[in-house]
Amino acid sequence: MAQRQLLDGVRDRRRAKQTDEAADLAVGERLKVLREAAGISQRELAKRSGVTHATISLIEQEAHAPSLVSLHRILQAFPVTLADFFALPTSQTNVVFAEAQEFTVVSRGETDIRMLAAERRDKRLQMFFEHYHPGAGTGEEPIIHEGETAAVVIQGIVEVEAGGLTRRIGPEGGFQVLSGEPYKLRNIGDEIAVVVCACTPPMI
Repeated sequence: MAQRQLLDGVRDRRRAKQTDEAADLAVGERLKVLREAAGISQRELAKRSGVTHATISLIEQEAHAPSLVSLHRILQAFPVTLADFFALPTSQTNVVFAEAQEFTVVSRGETDIRMLAAERRDKRLQMFFEHYHPGAGTGEEPIIHEGETAAVVIQGIVEVEAGGLTRRIGPEGGFQVLSGEPYKLRNIGDEIAVVVCACTPPMI
């Protein structure tokens, strides 16, 4: 009985953490407004996007923070870009400084991605500060960006699949993909992997 109560407590804390993370991003609120404006049900959105009805429901309740790949798949059903979805404000300043806590959260959890200078949506270069827990990565589906992407590993060991090749990259190593080459990244080490990534034109 004590073990059962302990497990229930762990699950409750995990669910509460996921709820807080989702609420911080307000993904659920935005998605519900977008879906209702389009006049479609959760089931219809699930059918169009290939994401389960249960997942759509949890996202709208702010009880689940979707991965970047899942959110992109959902938004393609409308279609709406990630940039328009988050409706970030535009700033006119040409110099943007940011402390660590001022980076814009793109995804949070096992894969934590923060974006620099989100307020300048007209920029031509986009920078990300990424943390991947052991086993976490960019997702099962490869990222396809019609432009160039370059990344440097600051900490940990990641495995990158791109151009038919698979490479392990450690600290101070990196990779660059051009011409929209699909790629996937996963942390294969025992510690959190830290990656700094840049892409042009902006991905989101």
